[in-house]
Amino acid sequence: MKKQTISVLAAALCASSLLAGCASKEPQETTAVTTEPVVTETTAATTAPTQATEPSVPETSEVTVPVTTTPETTAPVESTAPTTAETPSGSYINLDNMQFTIKGKTYTLGQTTLQQLIDDGVPFNQDDLANANNNLNKNSQSQGFRIELAEYWSAQVYTMNDTEENKTAAECYVSEVYLPLKKDNTQDILTFAFPQNMTMEDLKANAGEPTDTKHYDGGDGYYTDTLEYTRPSTKYYGNSGYTFEFTKGQLNYITIEYLP
Repeated sequence: MKKQTISVLAAALCASSLLAGCASKEPQETTAVTTEPVVTETTAATTAPTQATEPSVPETSEVTVPVTTTPETTAPVESTAPTTAETPSGSYINLDNMQFTIKGKTYTLGQTTLQQLIDDGVPFNQDDLANANNNLNKNSQSQGFRIELAEYWSAQVYTMNDTEENKTAAECYVSEVYLPLKKDNTQDILTFAFPQNMTMEDLKANAGEPTDTKHYDGGDGYYTDTLEYTRPSTKYYGNSGYTFEFTKGQLNYITIEYLP
């Protein structure tokens, strides 16, 4: 009887161990199922950004294409910078449009203000420039503002207030340009429609006979000739126009003055 009881117990123990073994395998199969999707999702998430960054390469190359258009923006600047003041049909004299050129840019007496010259970087003497904002009384002309051409060599411009109210010199238009020339020296900062090495014969051949001439004989071979191409002002006492002074046949001084 004991043997049967032992056998029954042994069989029961074996059955329970088999059931326990089967139960322990089920969680392992579940773990294997859950790990596979994790690996798949991680791989998909990793490859997605890699594909997204590839289109950025052509976008960057497209942005750099417009850089090649830069030369087109600089071309008009060169074409709009005349080397000398313009006059009709190459004439040296134009009383209706008196112009001068500084560093390649042309300005007009009676229109261009001193402030425009300052803004354009005209090389003014700094001491003179400190007075640009000084008051200029009505119906009056300013002091001269020197333009530095070379060492110990300068031209001068003057402004005019032809209104009935006070203004600063910088606000007023340029009314006069004075250029002394130096023998055997040249400069290309301030130019006009005429060459600065012309003779009296050259001037007359181009502009005709002057409205007025003056001759001075100082003796010992020294003499000067002044040729004026002017017309009377309609508002003030004086003339508006061009004055050329030749010393011993060589052009020595140039003055262009505008009076309304």
